[in-house]
Amino acid sequence: MLKMNSIKDQDNADTISIDTLALEEILEDERAQEISELNSLSDKVCYLHTNLLYYRNPKSKMGSTCYEAWRTLVKKVGGSPNAWKDLGFALGVNQGDLDYISHSVKDDPADIILKVYMQNESATLDKVLDALIKMKRYDILKAVEDPLCNLAQCFVKDDSGYQSNSDTGKREIISLTKNVPNDLPPALSKKYVKNAEKPKQPSLKPSTRADVNKSTVEATLFLTYTEDGLDTAINIQHYVNNWNEFSGITVLTLNGKREEVVQNPEKFIREYFEKAHFIVPIITTGYLSRIKSYTPLEPTTDDNLDFKYVNFIYNLIVNYYIHASGCINEKVRSVLPQNVNVDVLRDISMYPDLMPWTYETNFDEHFKAFLKNLSL
Repeated sequence: MLKMNSIKDQDNADTISIDTLALEEILEDERAQEISELNSLSDKVCYLHTNLLYYRNPKSKMGSTCYEAWRTLVKKVGGSPNAWKDLGFALGVNQGDLDYISHSVKDDPADIILKVYMQNESATLDKVLDALIKMKRYDILKAVEDPLCNLAQCFVKDDSGYQSNSDTGKREIISLTKNVPNDLPPALSKKYVKNAEKPKQPSLKPSTRADVNKSTVEATLFLTYTEDGLDTAINIQHYVNNWNEFSGITVLTLNGKREEVVQNPEKFIREYFEKAHFIVPIITTGYLSRIKSYTPLEPTTDDNLDFKYVNFIYNLIVNYYIHASGCINEKVRSVLPQNVNVDVLRDISMYPDLMPWTYETNFDEHFKAFLKNLSL
């Protein structure tokens, strides 16, 4: 609390004159004291992994303490608009994942951010405190101070912080990875793409990587998909980012070009439909349902531009297939997700304009072949 006793009382409260400079100095002193206390707390939790927040055992003191620390943090971060986004950004969660959480995840986003972050082996609680300090969210920091102090007491052996039981005598991060289930959506799980050589944090931002050891093939893959195709869209970006044979390959999504698209969506889509070397529909149950002419389009509040303009892009595909190319399909290359529904396999035969198609598991092999033909 402010040390207002440093300001002399006056007989008439209405005439009190506050020395602004002195008041600012008092605030700075108090803030410095708060930061000092938080640094002390940071030292105590710097070897505690964030997944300890998800330890659940209501019959034990540690279980209830972990739950209370989790509940307070999630409640306070979730209580401010977009605080979860700021926290995610400060913790290094990429923009593609933040967009996915915003548009496609119904669970508490503050909770999801912590679950995404704690997939990192070094995701210790002190880094969460550092992120909140960068955000200048001292209100949240004060709220979680006592719960985290109590949590630290479950593990701290001396005043210097947590000491592990390692035979080497070195400090090690205490973690409950094996006991905490990963219930994240596949698109946010690092284990979703099975090829260990592929990067683990996808992004839907356009890729224009170049390397002198790669063959330069200027080509654009324009993805179009509905909600149930987002995971595959993210994985396609993975694959392209890690092609060693090519440079100059761009993966285009409407959300990835949002600032340009919103100015005139139809004009942008028509222009890039013509420019793109391949239009890549991701064929899912939702995609086929959206493009059926006899299915009325339901209004949506989802702000994902790729979802909104599926039907518009499909109409361009039909016109190109029938009129522009005379039924010679040189532009559309469809992809079926890894766990494609059997009904999709049956129904896609009704759409010759979506042929040829390939499974996501064969994406690398087939699309590399398509691109090599462009360079001949």
